[in-house]
Amino acid sequence: MLTLEKEKTSALDYSNLNTSIQETFTAINRFEWQAVDEILQMREQQLYLQAGYKNFEEYCQRELYAWGGYRRINQLLGAKKVIDAVGELGGHIKNERQARPLLRLVKEPEKLKQAVAIALKDNLSPGESDFAAAAQKVVPQLPRKKHIVQEPMVPKIEEPVVPQKAKVTVSQQSHPRYGEEGTIEADAPNRWQQIVTFADGERLLINNTDLDAPSVPFPRERGRAGEAVIMCKLNGLV
Repeated sequence: MLTLEKEKTSALDYSNLNTSIQETFTAINRFEWQAVDEILQMREQQLYLQAGYKNFEEYCQRELYAWGGYRRINQLLGAKKVIDAVGELGGHIKNERQARPLLRLVKEPEKLKQAVAIALKDNLSPGESDFAAAAQKVVPQLPRKKHIVQEPMVPKIEEPVVPQKAKVTVSQQSHPRYGEEGTIEADAPNRWQQIVTFADGERLLINNTDLDAPSVPFPRERGRAGEAVIMCKLNGLV
C-alpha cells in the first residue's frame, strides 16, 4: 500500500508572517491607486460610451458594483484629489481611508499640507485617526447638530413642490462634490433627498442635509412606485 508522508511544516515565525501581511496590504493599496488612474481615464475620455452606458455613474453601478459601485468610486476619486493637492507629502497617505478626513481641506492646499505635516510630526507612519486629529487642529470642525423634524399631526392637503431649476451648492465637506453648484431640475424621489444636475451633466441623488438650501421646501412625498421610476431614470434603465 502506497502511503504519502505528511509534509513537514516549520513553526510559524511572527516576524516573517507579520512582514508578509503588511506587504500584502501594501500591494492592495498600490493596485487600488492604479485602479484610480484607470478610472480617471475611463471618466475623462468617456470610454464608457463605447459600451452603451449613458454616463459615468451608470457605468460604475453596472460594472463596478462588486467593488462598491459609484459611491466607492467617488471616495477613491476624492482621495486622489487629496493626494494631488498635498504634493510631495502625498506619499505618506497610503489609502483612501487615511485621505478621507483630509478631503474637507482639499480646496485649501496650504492648510491641507499643514495638516499632513502635523500628522507626520509625531508619527512617521500616521493612520486615519492621526490625519483626522491633524485636520481638526488646522481647521476645527464643530459636530453637526441633529435636526429633529416634527411631523404635523394632521396631514396637509397640499405641500409645496420643489421649484424648478433651483440652484444649490454641496455644503457637506466630506462629499466628493463639495463646493460645486448644481441645479434641481426634477422632483425629488423622497422627502430627504434631491436630484441635482451638475455643470458636467452628471446627475446625483444628494441628501438635503448635504446641500446649502435648507429653505428649499420638501417635495410632496411619493409612493414606492414613483420612487422606483425616478431611480430607474437616474440609472438609465428607462
